[in-house]
Amino acid sequence: MAPIKPIMDTATAQALLERILKSPVTDVQPIDQGEVSKVFSFRQQQQSFIVHFNSGSDGFVRERYIHATFSPQGVPAPRVREIGRANEDLCYAIADKVPGRTIISYPIEDIRRILPDVVEQFALINRLQLGGTKGYGWIQPSGDGSHDTWTDFLASFFLEKQTGFWEGWFALFETTFLEKKVFDRLYGVMMELAKHSPEQRYVVHGDFHLGNMLSDGNKVTGIVDWEMAFYGDFVFDLASQHLWTPQLQIPDMVRSAWADRGQEIPHFEDRLKCALLFKGIDGLRFYAKKDDRNAYESVKAELLRLVK
Repeated sequence: MAPIKPIMDTATAQALLERILKSPVTDVQPIDQGEVSKVFSFRQQQQSFIVHFNSGSDGFVRERYIHATFSPQGVPAPRVREIGRANEDLCYAIADKVPGRTIISYPIEDIRRILPDVVEQFALINRLQLGGTKGYGWIQPSGDGSHDTWTDFLASFFLEKQTGFWEGWFALFETTFLEKKVFDRLYGVMMELAKHSPEQRYVVHGDFHLGNMLSDGNKVTGIVDWEMAFYGDFVFDLASQHLWTPQLQIPDMVRSAWADRGQEIPHFEDRLKCALLFKGIDGLRFYAKKDDRNAYESVKAELLRLVK
């Protein structure tokens, strides 16, 4: 498979950290987290931290904004201590290490015990006050969204002209197994369904699954990896949960919890289908770029069943 995240061993990470921090670090350990960043935990002066290495820093700046703006409202997002350039190829971000372990790593009976608090955390994020910000899409350093409308943001995600990670991605239609006909069909259905999303803006984590949530075994202790956070339809975060752990039926749990409080989620099925298509189409091009044919075919089959 073609590597996407930086290739880095523990010794290299430790050397970079000690050069950046100008002091020794200990207990440097790789963390299998994320598809694009290389992540390590480490200790310095009896404190525990996490470092991410990535080719760009936009996501790190977004995480710092999320903590500064929304942790006072109760969101358990870790504090980003420092952002900078590790070398000519990589940027870094150092954040506080959240106590606990990823929820997905617990036995299923423990996961089910933690899930009610996951639903509560999701509800908390949905209640966040956005202040005087405006716009949809990627959360910018100013706090505004990157686009004027929700559909503009969805469309921009798949435009031919991109920068950064997806620069030149249309070439994948020619150089890999990514199929233009399949993409066009799925994209068309997604954009038609997007009209059911509400005009009201919500903070969307962007990668909201149990591998990005930590727990002490009873409650959620932290929600990490806010690099993909945007303003838009909160149902998109439920799509992430469904794609990662469909057997837990988390979207139905949330819908039931809302109903118990007398709250309806309008056009829920259409919005969830739109979100699943958005995530899935992005997954198709990602797995094509990664040269992971098995994952590509699996996602494609699920998406085609979705639009039958």
